[in-house]
Amino acid sequence: MTNKLKIILITATLFMITSCSSKKQVAFFPTSEVTYQDYTGDILIVRVLGYGNNEITAIEDAQWRAMETLFFRGIPNSSISKPLIGYNENELKQQHNTYFKDFFGYKRFLTFISETTFVGGQNQKVIATKLDKKKGGKQDMVDALVVAVDIFINVKPLRKDLEQKKVIRKFGF
Repeated sequence: MTNKLKIILITATLFMITSCSSKKQVAFFPTSEVTYQDYTGDILIVRVLGYGNNEITAIEDAQWRAMETLFFRGIPNSSISKPLIGYNENELKQQHNTYFKDFFGYKRFLTFISETTFVGGQNQKVIATKLDKKKGGKQDMVDALVVAVDIFINVKPLRKDLEQKKVIRKFGF
């Protein structure tokens, strides 16, 4: 009888601990705060704002945003003003799910960034969606580090990679 009681108490305690400790994650609104700086040779230089809880996550967010903007929106005022892949982001991500899982999930996008230069950063209140497993998403103001970085993207090998993985067709074919 004592063993059954212990098992029930342990199970109930574990259930209470896991259900009461729902961590909130913050997902910042996707914005395209990417500004063209220069495009010489094969290197595209863009200035990007990134958001995060610390400098490392904010810089990585900026790098991610630069790639997504280049892929799905294009870089205004540059010779790459049209998206490298296409406009229908959700459909294209589903169609090439394996590629994007590898590219963003395993951070392969970093292999196409030759340099990231920190320009400045500041803690600010920003609008974000707080994600909670039980309550869903809720918009709110949150404290975040906002950084500006110059990102040097090696476009030629990036385009070649997209062609080889059949995400885009070769130019002229």
